[in-house]
Amino acid sequence: MTGDSLVPLRSPQLVREAFFSAGTPDADVLHCASLLGDESVRLGLDVLLRRARPQRISTPLLVLGAACDNTTMVAEVHATARAYHTEAEFFPGMGHNMMLEPGWQAVAERIDGWLTAWGH
Repeated sequence: MTGDSLVPLRSPQLVREAFFSAGTPDADVLHCASLLGDESVRLGLDVLLRRARPQRISTPLLVLGAACDNTTMVAEVHATARAYHTEAEFFPGMGHNMMLEPGWQAVAERIDGWLTAWGH
């Protein structure tokens, strides 16, 4: 009734399962759990119902995934990469929030290297 789609994710254990790997420090998971705000049901539906239109995209894309992501499955990341005519790359041992995980520097370095290669 409140429109809060995050009600199921109010416990740190569920936040870890959805967004983090087992190797993420408890303090980081607790901090992120405390920052979760109310998300509208409409936003959740938009994410589920809006279809991507890869035919409209002509720029190169870098598609990255987390091997231990419980929010976006490996098959979904591969499908996204295929839709944009590229290959998906995965970071082992990482959960959904790759930029907050231990080892986030490797993700940042990959993005930076890719952008540098494209002259951005």
